[in-house]
Amino acid sequence: MARTGLGAACVALLSASGAAAAKPPLPDVYLLAGQSNMSGRGALADLTEAERTPDPGIRLYGNDGKARVALDPLDSAEGQIDAVSADPQAAVGPGLGFAREIARHSRRPIVLVPCAKGGSSIARWQPGGGRDTLYGSCLARAREAGGRVHGILWYQGESDAATLAAANAWPEAFAALIARFRDDLGDARLPVVFVQLADPPARPDRALRYPGWRQVQAGQGGVRMKCTAMVAAAGLPRLEDELHLTTAGQRTLGPRLAAAMRRLQRQGCR
Repeated sequence: MARTGLGAACVALLSASGAAAAKPPLPDVYLLAGQSNMSGRGALADLTEAERTPDPGIRLYGNDGKARVALDPLDSAEGQIDAVSADPQAAVGPGLGFAREIARHSRRPIVLVPCAKGGSSIARWQPGGGRDTLYGSCLARAREAGGRVHGILWYQGESDAATLAAANAWPEAFAALIARFRDDLGDARLPVVFVQLADPPARPDRALRYPGWRQVQAGQGGVRMKCTAMVAAAGLPRLEDELHLTTAGQRTLGPRLAAAMRRLQRQGCR
């Protein structure tokens, strides 16, 4: 009887171990934050058939608080819970192209959390506050997403280019924001990849609206935080408004962001 009991215990232990081994891994969570170029303004009609085909390994924790397979527009405002970040114009951004490239190399499940808000200055991302703030909403949803945050993508700064004062204040505000994200998420080496603004508007009337564009670009180029990398958007195709990337531009940007993220992760930032 003793052997029978031991054998049963061993079988039970092996069964439990097998069940534990079969449990799917927690997904790698990535936050998509910033303003309209992260939310995306590329035309959905310009997506290829492959880009319209879902990858079951890439999921979205949407603005409606529901998890599903990720497809553009990732930042859809349909069923939005936190009104502060609602972006009704959301379309094609860099997030899905980024995730596909990351997944191709990592072969791990991914969850994307859209947090961007069109027209938001970095001052509106001031750390702290509850879910009625951009930062608080993003942080809350990061914690709800069901995995560990493995990185943050940031594309923002056009709004701050509207005044020289805001443009010059951008680097310090960005550093404080990233430091707070890392502190609140409990990861001092959390990798962050951000986009340097594309070329300044060429039309004189539009250029006059953004006198601090070059200053924002310079400030972004001077960021020297650990586990942080910059990707340039200069030269990427834009819509006629000279502010937002086309679908083709976002198609190029996504893999660039993934390459930068992977470099940081190989350096021990994760």
